[in-house]
Amino acid sequence: MNTLDKKEIKRQLVEMLEAGRSKTETFKALSGGKVKDRVLAAWIGARPDPALREKHSLKVTLLIVLICIQAFIGAVSGFFLFYEVSAGLALTMMLIAGGVPLLFAWCFYKNVAAAYTVFIILNISQVSRMFKGYEEDPLSTVIAVGITFAIVFYAGWVKSLLFPDLGFIGAKKIKGQFVFSS
Repeated sequence: MNTLDKKEIKRQLVEMLEAGRSKTETFKALSGGKVKDRVLAAWIGARPDPALREKHSLKVTLLIVLICIQAFIGAVSGFFLFYEVSAGLALTMMLIAGGVPLLFAWCFYKNVAAAYTVFIILNISQVSRMFKGYEEDPLSTVIAVGITFAIVFYAGWVKSLLFPDLGFIGAKKIKGQFVFSS
Protein backbone atom coordinates (compact mmCIF):
# COMPACT_ATOMS: atom_id res chain seq x y z
CA MET A 1 0.00 0.00 0.00
CA ASN A 2 3.00 2.33 0.33
CA THR A 3 2.88 3.23 -3.37
CA LEU A 4 -0.65 4.68 -3.23
CA ASP A 5 -1.08 8.44 -3.04
CA LYS A 6 -3.48 10.17 -0.64
CA LYS A 7 -6.34 10.49 -3.13
CA GLU A 8 -6.13 6.82 -4.04
CA ILE A 9 -6.07 5.78 -0.39
CA LYS A 10 -9.14 7.94 0.32
CA ARG A 11 -10.93 6.47 -2.71
CA GLN A 12 -10.15 2.93 -1.55
CA LEU A 13 -11.29 3.80 1.96
CA VAL A 14 -14.67 4.95 0.64
CA GLU A 15 -15.02 1.86 -1.56
CA MET A 16 -14.15 -0.50 1.30
CA LEU A 17 -16.59 1.09 3.73
CA GLU A 18 -19.38 1.26 1.14
CA ALA A 19 -18.77 -2.42 0.32
CA GLY A 20 -19.56 -3.28 3.93
CA ARG A 21 -16.09 -3.81 5.39
CA SER A 22 -15.77 -2.81 9.00
CA LYS A 23 -13.96 0.36 9.94
CA THR A 24 -11.35 -1.64 11.85
CA GLU A 25 -10.63 -3.92 8.86
CA THR A 26 -10.41 -0.90 6.56
CA PHE A 27 -8.00 0.84 8.91
CA LYS A 28 -5.77 -2.22 9.19
CA ALA A 29 -5.75 -2.72 5.41
CA LEU A 30 -4.80 0.89 4.61
CA SER A 31 -2.55 1.84 7.53
CA GLY A 32 1.17 2.21 7.06
CA GLY A 33 0.91 3.98 3.70
CA LYS A 34 1.64 7.57 2.71
CA VAL A 35 -1.18 8.77 4.98
CA LYS A 36 -0.37 8.85 8.67
CA ASP A 37 -2.44 6.49 10.79
CA ARG A 38 -4.02 9.33 12.79
CA VAL A 39 -5.17 11.01 9.56
CA LEU A 40 -6.50 7.72 8.19
CA ALA A 41 -8.35 7.07 11.47
CA ALA A 42 -9.83 10.59 11.35
CA TRP A 43 -11.03 10.03 7.76
CA ILE A 44 -12.66 6.77 8.78
CA GLY A 45 -14.21 8.29 11.91
CA ALA A 46 -15.56 11.27 9.97
CA ARG A 47 -17.39 9.12 7.43
CA PRO A 48 -21.12 9.68 7.94
CA ASP A 49 -23.13 6.65 8.96
CA PRO A 50 -26.60 6.81 7.32
CA ALA A 51 -28.13 4.71 10.10
CA LEU A 52 -26.89 7.08 12.81
CA ARG A 53 -27.99 10.10 10.77
CA GLU A 54 -31.46 8.63 10.43
CA LYS A 55 -31.62 7.69 14.11
CA HIS A 56 -30.62 11.19 15.25
CA SER A 57 -32.24 13.22 12.47
CA LEU A 58 -34.57 15.07 14.85
CA LYS A 59 -31.60 16.20 16.97
CA VAL A 60 -29.76 17.43 13.87
CA THR A 61 -32.88 19.23 12.65
CA LEU A 62 -33.25 20.95 16.03
CA LEU A 63 -29.60 22.03 15.89
CA ILE A 64 -30.10 23.42 12.38
CA VAL A 65 -33.19 25.36 13.51
CA LEU A 66 -31.27 26.81 16.48
CA ILE A 67 -28.41 27.84 14.19
CA CYS A 68 -30.87 29.46 11.75
CA ILE A 69 -32.39 31.45 14.61
CA GLN A 70 -28.87 32.46 15.64
CA ALA A 71 -28.20 33.53 12.03
CA PHE A 72 -31.34 35.66 11.96
CA ILE A 73 -30.52 37.36 15.25
CA GLY A 74 -26.93 37.91 14.10
CA ALA A 75 -28.02 39.38 10.76
CA VAL A 76 -30.51 41.78 12.36
CA SER A 77 -28.02 42.80 15.07
CA GLY A 78 -25.24 43.27 12.54
CA PHE A 79 -27.43 45.47 10.39
CA PHE A 80 -28.67 47.75 13.17
CA LEU A 81 -25.31 48.04 14.95
CA PHE A 82 -23.59 49.36 11.81
CA TYR A 83 -26.47 51.19 10.12
CA GLU A 84 -25.45 54.57 11.55
CA VAL A 85 -21.91 54.14 10.20
CA SER A 86 -22.95 53.35 6.63
CA ALA A 87 -25.57 51.33 4.82
CA GLY A 88 -22.92 49.38 2.90
CA LEU A 89 -21.10 48.37 6.07
CA ALA A 90 -24.42 47.45 7.69
CA LEU A 91 -25.30 45.16 4.77
CA THR A 92 -21.84 43.62 4.82
CA MET A 93 -22.03 42.92 8.56
CA MET A 94 -25.55 41.56 8.13
CA LEU A 95 -24.33 39.12 5.47
CA ILE A 96 -21.36 38.02 7.56
CA ALA A 97 -23.25 37.71 10.86
CA GLY A 98 -26.09 35.84 9.17
CA GLY A 99 -24.09 33.94 6.57
CA VAL A 100 -21.52 32.24 8.80
CA PRO A 101 -24.13 30.48 10.98
CA LEU A 102 -26.05 29.47 7.85
CA LEU A 103 -22.86 27.93 6.47
CA PHE A 104 -22.59 25.85 9.65
CA ALA A 105 -26.26 24.86 9.39
CA TRP A 106 -25.65 23.67 5.83
CA CYS A 107 -22.59 21.66 6.95
CA PHE A 108 -24.62 20.08 9.77
CA TYR A 109 -27.31 19.18 7.25
CA LYS A 110 -24.65 17.64 4.95
CA ASN A 111 -23.17 15.66 7.86
CA VAL A 112 -19.69 17.25 7.85
CA ALA A 113 -17.90 16.12 11.02
CA ALA A 114 -15.29 18.89 11.05
CA ALA A 115 -18.03 21.55 11.06
CA TYR A 116 -19.06 20.53 14.57
CA THR A 117 -15.54 20.98 15.93
CA VAL A 118 -15.01 24.32 14.16
CA PHE A 119 -18.42 25.55 15.37
CA ILE A 120 -17.58 24.67 18.96
CA ILE A 121 -14.12 26.24 18.84
CA LEU A 122 -15.36 29.46 17.22
CA ASN A 123 -18.19 29.89 19.71
CA ILE A 124 -16.00 29.20 22.73
CA SER A 125 -13.38 31.64 21.44
CA GLN A 126 -16.03 34.41 21.41
CA VAL A 127 -17.11 34.00 25.05
CA SER A 128 -14.79 36.73 26.38
CA ARG A 129 -16.29 39.20 23.88
CA MET A 130 -19.77 38.32 25.08
CA PHE A 131 -19.01 39.72 28.53
CA LYS A 132 -18.24 43.23 27.21
CA GLY A 133 -21.72 44.51 28.04
CA TYR A 134 -21.87 42.86 31.44
CA GLU A 135 -21.62 46.12 33.42
CA GLU A 136 -24.57 47.73 31.59
CA ASP A 137 -26.88 44.70 31.52
CA PRO A 138 -25.63 41.70 33.51
CA LEU A 139 -28.83 39.65 33.23
CA SER A 140 -29.01 39.80 29.43
CA THR A 141 -25.29 39.03 29.16
CA VAL A 142 -25.54 35.97 31.40
CA ILE A 143 -28.61 34.74 29.50
CA ALA A 144 -26.86 35.19 26.13
CA VAL A 145 -23.75 33.37 27.35
CA GLY A 146 -25.92 30.60 28.81
CA ILE A 147 -27.79 30.13 25.55
CA THR A 148 -24.53 30.08 23.60
CA PHE A 149 -23.05 27.44 25.91
CA ALA A 150 -26.23 25.38 25.67
CA ILE A 151 -26.06 25.39 21.87
CA VAL A 152 -22.33 24.60 21.92
CA PHE A 153 -22.77 21.66 24.29
CA TYR A 154 -25.76 20.45 22.28
CA ALA A 155 -23.68 20.57 19.07
CA GLY A 156 -20.91 18.60 20.81
CA TRP A 157 -23.41 16.02 22.01
CA VAL A 158 -24.93 15.63 18.53
CA LYS A 159 -21.42 15.22 17.09
CA SER A 160 -20.66 12.46 19.59
CA LEU A 161 -23.86 10.66 18.58
CA LEU A 162 -23.27 10.95 14.83
CA PHE A 163 -19.52 10.34 14.85
CA PRO A 164 -18.82 8.00 17.79
CA ASP A 165 -15.29 7.26 16.54
CA LEU A 166 -14.15 10.88 16.79
CA GLY A 167 -12.93 12.70 19.85
CA PHE A 168 -12.97 16.46 20.17
CA ILE A 169 -10.22 16.74 17.57
CA GLY A 170 -9.26 13.63 15.61
CA ALA A 171 -10.03 9.96 16.04
CA LYS A 172 -10.44 8.31 19.44
CA LYS A 173 -7.51 6.37 20.78
CA ILE A 174 -7.66 3.87 23.62
CA LYS A 175 -4.43 2.47 25.05
CA GLY A 176 -2.48 3.76 22.06
CA GLN A 177 -4.76 2.13 19.48
CA PHE A 178 -7.41 3.72 17.31
CA VAL A 179 -10.82 2.22 18.04
CA PHE A 180 -13.89 2.15 15.84
CA SER A 181 -17.51 1.42 16.66
CA SER A 182 -18.05 -1.04 13.83
